[in-house]
Amino acid sequence: MTHTNKVYEQLKRAILVCALPPGRELRELALASELGVTRGVVRGALGRLVADGLVELRSRKGYRVSPLDLRDVREVFEMRLLLEPYAVEQAAGHAPREAIECLHGLAHSRYDLTDPSGYERYVVDNREFHVRIADAAGNRRLAHALGSLLEDMQRLTFLSLGRLSSADQLHEHHHLYDAILAGDAAAAREVCVQQIEDARRRVVDALLGSTT
Repeated sequence: MTHTNKVYEQLKRAILVCALPPGRELRELALASELGVTRGVVRGALGRLVADGLVELRSRKGYRVSPLDLRDVREVFEMRLLLEPYAVEQAAGHAPREAIECLHGLAHSRYDLTDPSGYERYVVDNREFHVRIADAAGNRRLAHALGSLLEDMQRLTFLSLGRLSSADQLHEHHHLYDAILAGDAAAAREVCVQQIEDARRRVVDALLGSTT
């Protein structure tokens, strides 16, 4: 892996887990010193993050982590409501039983949300769970689209994790898994939509809370 790729991956992860929060100013010289690389390496990595939409380059003001606002929330959740309920319906109706049973561990995992590493594991597992549901339904393009969308969702998820209770955490995937395993497409869709709406509420509350 080149230095630029390594720095790109480090900065991307820091942005996705909100270690570099929305709106944070990014200085080439400071990052180069902190990461032990040249400014050129940092500039190359930041350029890729600009292309990803995770960083903004502002004229005469330098770089900053792209802010998040209610428009971002609306767009991401509109897309989730289009893609995820369809994916779980297809999985419930068409996925081989063994492919769903393989998701048991992810569906029943517990996380320590008082620990940042627990936050990250929850977010990564959440993405994998939903992508593998689409894979199990036999739609690779849908799985790829969901993977990209849920990566966009990661920053929103990290902002709202403080509002995820232990009860939410316990049942986040449990009920959905049970409905898909039972082949009940209508129930799977209903559970999925409710979970997306609950997540949207937590994210909106978090964003509004951060502006007061």
